[in-house]
Amino acid sequence: MERSHNLQGLFILAALIALGGLYLWQNNQPTITVSVPAGSPTPENATPPDWQVALESQLQASTPLPTTDPNATGFMPPTLPPTEPATPLIIEPVDVDSVDVDSIDIAETPWPTPTASVTPDQLATIQPSAAGPTPLSSPTGIIGPTQIEGYQPPPEQVPLSSHANDHFWMVRPVDASANSASLFYYPFGSDGPQNEWRVHHGVDMPNDIGEPIHAGGSGVVAFAGNGANVVGGTDLDIYPSYGNVVLIEHDFGYRGQKIWTLYAHMSAITVQQGQRIQAGDVVGLIGGTGDVSGPHVHMEVRMGENDYFAVVNPLLWIAPYIGHGVIAGRVTYEDGRFVEDVVVTLSQEGRVYETTSTYVQPYMPGAQIWHVMPDPAWDENFVLGDVPAGDYTISVTIRGQRIAQEITVKPSTTNFVSLSLAFPATPQAVDTAEPSPTESD
Repeated sequence: MERSHNLQGLFILAALIALGGLYLWQNNQPTITVSVPAGSPTPENATPPDWQVALESQLQASTPLPTTDPNATGFMPPTLPPTEPATPLIIEPVDVDSVDVDSIDIAETPWPTPTASVTPDQLATIQPSAAGPTPLSSPTGIIGPTQIEGYQPPPEQVPLSSHANDHFWMVRPVDASANSASLFYYPFGSDGPQNEWRVHHGVDMPNDIGEPIHAGGSGVVAFAGNGANVVGGTDLDIYPSYGNVVLIEHDFGYRGQKIWTLYAHMSAITVQQGQRIQAGDVVGLIGGTGDVSGPHVHMEVRMGENDYFAVVNPLLWIAPYIGHGVIAGRVTYEDGRFVEDVVVTLSQEGRVYETTSTYVQPYMPGAQIWHVMPDPAWDENFVLGDVPAGDYTISVTIRGQRIAQEITVKPSTTNFVSLSLAFPATPQAVDTAEPSPTESD
């Protein structure tokens, strides 16, 4: 029995040895030998490869990096020697002699001078020029907010009728890159700040001679020439002092009435009578012909009939600037009659922004004589054009009484305001009778 156990142990040992040998045999792999070929030396006179030639050419064309000089010293900013404290310079006032105006050489002064009138013979030789700035001289010596030198905001596109009574149907006669703002001190319906000029039947826009003048709307040229040549005409009635004039009969009307526009004081006329034109077409160039104190364009809007006295305010017809509105108003006495030629003040945050004046002798129902006509839609007697949107105070003084009203100007529309004297309160009689006793229950 013991012998059989020994045999079994030998068999197990032999089996283990056999398995170990099999494992060793399977994992025994031959050694891998790798041979690397040795490079051959390049002959000295061999042609370099293409890639080397291209690389060297690029490296030669590049900018070499600067090298630092190890012997260079650091930069030291120069210093100035110390100075003694400066002694204050005191200039004593001296008397200034008055200037003798008669001794001044006008040719050497930079002041603008009125433009001479141009005769019909000279008209053909006039070329548009970039003359120096020669605006109409302000009798008050101040520049209003609507007189912006060199730039105006672009106007709204036409036709524009944000309100039912609005009729901003005409483009401005002058580009926004020039001066397309009207004179604030000689507005429509005014006789000037000193009440010494004729009543203004339009608006004026001062500019350099040669600036293009654009038609307000489409229509047919009813007249193009010197206004002095039609003195006494009953159908045109162009004022002789207007110089070279273009008059347009428009394709559109208002409330059954025809519309005309007039452009005066031109240095040159670029259209002919009977010619059909479109809104924005150039009809002439700004000049100083006629009775003027400087080159400008005078624009009128005539309604109902082509007559010097059938004029309405152009500021209610030409498109305002973007972001701006128009203020139209009525200043009246207690009984509703217009207050003529009184100053209207527009203020913002306690500061005067602009002033204008009410119309001089405007048309009233049944009147036999008048100078200008209120707009049929607004029945106004003053207009402030191109007012930036915002909150304002508008005021007048009548018989020593100040009348003021707050107004919020909305852009792209007409903002109406009414300022009127109120009737004085009627005194009531005081009842001195003693009250009758009441019956008690």
